[in-house]
Amino acid sequence: MKKLNRHKKQYFILILFLFVIFYAFPDAFSEGEKLFKANKPEQAIPFFEQAILSETVSPSVYNFLGLSYYQVGKYQQSLDSFIKGTSKDGTNKRILYYNAGNTAFAMGNYSLADQYFSIAYAADNNFSSALLNRANTKMKLDKLQEASDDYTQYLVIEPNSEQRPSIEKMIALIAGELKLREEEKIAREQEELRLKEEQARIAAEMEKLRIEQEKQAAIEAERRKKLLEDIAASLQSADSTNMSAGTDGVMEYEYESELD
Repeated sequence: MKKLNRHKKQYFILILFLFVIFYAFPDAFSEGEKLFKANKPEQAIPFFEQAILSETVSPSVYNFLGLSYYQVGKYQQSLDSFIKGTSKDGTNKRILYYNAGNTAFAMGNYSLADQYFSIAYAADNNFSSALLNRANTKMKLDKLQEASDDYTQYLVIEPNSEQRPSIEKMIALIAGELKLREEEKIAREQEELRLKEEQARIAAEMEKLRIEQEKQAAIEAERRKKLLEDIAASLQSADSTNMSAGTDGVMEYEYESELD
C-alpha cells in the first residue's frame, strides 16, 4: 500500500512537471516582460531564465534577459545571453550583436565591442547607431582615422542628427590631432636622423684621434728604443787599444825559426 502511494506521488510530481513545462514557461516570459517594462530587471531575470528552457518561447527572450542583466550590472551574463541568442533561429541578430557591442564596451573590452558593432552594421548598412557606437569605440582604441571615417559616414546616414554639431567638432579635432601627430612624427624622424649623423661624425673623429694616438705612441716607443741604444753604445767603446788578452801581461807569441 505504501509502495502504491509512493508511485502515485511520483506520478503526480511528473504530471506537475509536465504542466510547468507546457504551461508555466510561456507565462514566465510574459511575467518577465511585464516586470522588465516596469523597470524591475532584477525581478524579471528568473522568469526569463525559466522561459528560455521552453522551445516555444519567443526568440526575443535572449535580448530581454541580456538587457535585464545589463541593467543590474551583470555584464558578463548579459554578453553571454546576447551571444547565445545569435545562434538561435528567429532572433534579431542585428540587435543582439549591437547590444553585445554595448555590453563589451561597458566592460572595457573595446576590441570585442568593435567586432560586434561591425557585425551589426554589416547586417544593415543603415544601422546608424551601430556605426556611431563603433566610431566611439575606435576612439577608445586610438584608431582616429577609422573613427573619423565612421563619424563622417554617420552624418551621411543621419544628416539631420541632433548630434551633428558635436560630431562635426569631433571630426575637426581628429583632423587636427592627426596633423599634429604627423608633424611630431616628422620631427622625431628628423631628430633621429640628426642624431645618427652626429654619432657618425663623432665616430669618425674618434677614429682619427685613435689613429693619431697610435702614431704618437709608435714615435714615442721608437724614441725610447733609440735612447736605450745610444746609452748602451756609450758604455762600450770600439777602440782597439782597449782590447785585453785576459791577463795582466801583454800577449806574447813564439816564432819558429824555420818553416817546416
